Amino acid sequence: MYKTQTIKEKIVERYSSLVDNSDQFTNAVKKPLKQTFRINSIKGDKDKILNDMRNYDASIKKIPWCDNAFETDLTNLGSSIQHFSGQIYIQELTSMVPPLIVSNIIKQKTVLDCCAAPGSKTTQMAEIMNNEGHIIANDARHGRIKSLRGNLDRLGITNTTVTLRDFNSFPNTSADVYLVDAPCSSEGTIRKKNAVARKWRQHDYDRFSKLQKNLLKKACEMAPKGSTIIYSTCTLAPEENENVISQILDEEDIDLKKININGLKLDNGVTNWKEEDYNKEVKKCARMWPHHNDTDAFFLARMEKC
Repeated sequence: MYKTQTIKEKIVERYSSLVDNSDQFTNAVKKPLKQTFRINSIKGDKDKILNDMRNYDASIKKIPWCDNAFETDLTNLGSSIQHFSGQIYIQELTSMVPPLIVSNIIKQKTVLDCCAAPGSKTTQMAEIMNNEGHIIANDARHGRIKSLRGNLDRLGITNTTVTLRDFNSFPNTSADVYLVDAPCSSEGTIRKKNAVARKWRQHDYDRFSKLQKNLLKKACEMAPKGSTIIYSTCTLAPEENENVISQILDEEDIDLKKININGLKLDNGVTNWKEEDYNKEVKKCARMWPHHNDTDAFFLARMEKC
């Protein structure tokens, strides 16, 4: 078994050539994340809930690039009445980004969340949609459906239908937005307290890459013309990120769209990795590095079906 510190060193070694400042990247990877949460306005007035939270921690800080995200020094948010009652949702900042980049188009629409459990992004989208429109929240693992349903109930979400199915065999379903938050090697979560304690090997990246491509290809095939497809992972590995998007660009009739969020620093996708060249369009993808916004690492691609 590898020690966590060793894993962090391996991640730094593998990806330092891709970052703008390897020292800052190294320091950020070794630094633990602060607790972050968002307010669920479905369950009450946002300002009142925030004031109640500040009774626990007066130093709660608003995240500049997300109106509904906050950082706290508290480590026991899960014990608060606000969490128990669904007024807040404990969530990593990077996890909040996929719903943000479609926040202007999902109201009164239909969204298919292909790998939804435990429901962080599903519940966030439902709140953005004011609990209207329709979300289909699917997951392939029975054990995770319980946590998905629990979070939907706790946060008062009523616009969401839960399905249990391998998305590769999901019936063709027309939607306005498809979210493919794919299973991945989770390297980007290394700053979390209970980060995965193992060393990933090449066959792990290849295995995930194949799974991710199949999921994304399924979404692209069923998506009607003009619909939006979001692909995201919480890993640094180009094998699971740009490589997957590059293959989809070559095989499916889609356009990649540039991603911008005011106040959030996003890096371009990489077009070459380990002597393999990707479709040049993948530079429109977005990478979140830990040292740029004091977050986890994350990868995003926004596509439109042609």
